[in-house]
Amino acid sequence: MGASPVTYRGVILSSTEYKEKDRVLKFLTRDNGLIDIYVKGTGKLNSTNAFTSVPFMVCDLVVADSHGYLYLRSGSIVESNSKIMTDLDAIIAASHFSKILIDVSGQSDNCREAYELAVFAFYNLASDTSKWKLFTAAFNWRILTILGFTVFYSSTNDTLNAITDNGLYYVSVSGGDIYSGRKTGSEYCVLSGVALKALNFISSCDIQKLFSITGSDSLTDSLYGFTDKYIKYQIG
Repeated sequence: MGASPVTYRGVILSSTEYKEKDRVLKFLTRDNGLIDIYVKGTGKLNSTNAFTSVPFMVCDLVVADSHGYLYLRSGSIVESNSKIMTDLDAIIAASHFSKILIDVSGQSDNCREAYELAVFAFYNLASDTSKWKLFTAAFNWRILTILGFTVFYSSTNDTLNAITDNGLYYVSVSGGDIYSGRKTGSEYCVLSGVALKALNFISSCDIQKLFSITGSDSLTDSLYGFTDKYIKYQIG
C-alpha cells in the first residue's frame, strides 16, 4: 500500500517538459527545501494540471510517493504572480531568481530563508515589473547574505574611515573589501556611500521591507551592476 498523499506549499521555480505530455517541477518549500514533483498529462486537452506549466507561482500541491518519486495528485494556486509573464525584463529577472535559488537551495540550513526570499521576490516583481533591476539587486545581495558572502559596510579597509554618503569607494567583488583610495582592475566597482548604505539595508532589514527599497536610476544601475558582478564571482 502506498504512502498517504502529502500537501506542500511552495514556489514553482521551473517547469520542464518530461516525456511527451508530462512535466517535472522544481518546487521550493519552506521546510523541505527543493523537491522534484512529476506531473502527468499537462499537455492533454483540458488537463486540470496544466497550471503547473507556468513557473514563479506559489501553490499548494498534493503529492504522493511512488517508487521514490513524488507525483502530483492535485493542486491549487495561492499566488499566480501572472504579471511577470507580461514583461520580458521581468521574465528574465524571475528566471535569474529561479536559477540562483535552484543552485543554492540544496543547502537545508538555508531553505527557509531562501523560500521566504522567493515568495517576496516574485510577488513584488509581479506587483511592479518596472522595478525589475532594483529588485534584482535586492535579491542578489540578500541571497548572498543568506549564504554568508556579503560584508556590512561601516568603514574602509585602507584608512578605517567611516562611510559617508558623499564618498566614492572602490569595492572588490571577490571579497567585498572597500577602499577610499583608487583601485584598478576588473574586480573593483565604484560605489557611493549611499549605495553602500543601501546594501547594508538590503542585508539586514526585515524580509517584508526588503522590496520597499527605492532609489534613483543612477543608484539602481550601480547596485544592479555591482551585485550582478558579485554574485557571478561568488556562485557563478
